[in-house]
Amino acid sequence: MINRVKNHLKNPRNRINIILKMSISASLASLGIVLSTIVVFVPNMEFISVTIFLVSILFGVYYGLMVAVSVSVVYEFIIIAIIGSAGYLIFFKLICYVSLAVVTGLMRKIFLRLSYWELGVFGSFFAIIYDIITTIGYQIVVIRSDFVFQYLLVLLGSGIIFTIAHVVSNFVLFSFTKTMINWIYSAFKARGIKQLMIPSIYDEETITSVVSEGGKT
Repeated sequence: MINRVKNHLKNPRNRINIILKMSISASLASLGIVLSTIVVFVPNMEFISVTIFLVSILFGVYYGLMVAVSVSVVYEFIIIAIIGSAGYLIFFKLICYVSLAVVTGLMRKIFLRLSYWELGVFGSFFAIIYDIITTIGYQIVVIRSDFVFQYLLVLLGSGIIFTIAHVVSNFVLFSFTKTMINWIYSAFKARGIKQLMIPSIYDEETITSVVSEGGKT
């Protein structure tokens, strides 16, 4: 396995491919952190989940997981400095973000076939799951009570306005992911870069035509 990785990295094309993926992932991750920090006082609006979703679609599970862990941890340190009390639910948030990266990375070809509104619906669904899991964490870690389903319903009901805000914001953000992917793909195509960062989510005919056009520029 190690020898196969070393042989893979010896190829200049593969090294450039990895550098491109790492660079774009880092840029998107940084943007997600900055935008989430800007709206930190807007209840249940965040850009972290859509960032993880976008990177996982572009590059797969491995890069999605790196972004999921690094972005969520860095962001928690930032909001601790801003708000003063945070970080209690980091474990439960990581469960949500890691699950999002794994599911998206494994099913990215399916997600790319979805329409804009279907992607938005998935984002809204994730917002509901996220709020349920973090509310369970709040019940266990912050309130320090045993998990009681009826109490969970009470907590979810009391925060229904925040959940609705999260659902709506995620619907809007996730519905734009296909547009953002097209922007990134078009930017690389226009520059004639043959080391396409997302070859596995496009069919061979598309890849061949893009590479051919890139070689003519």
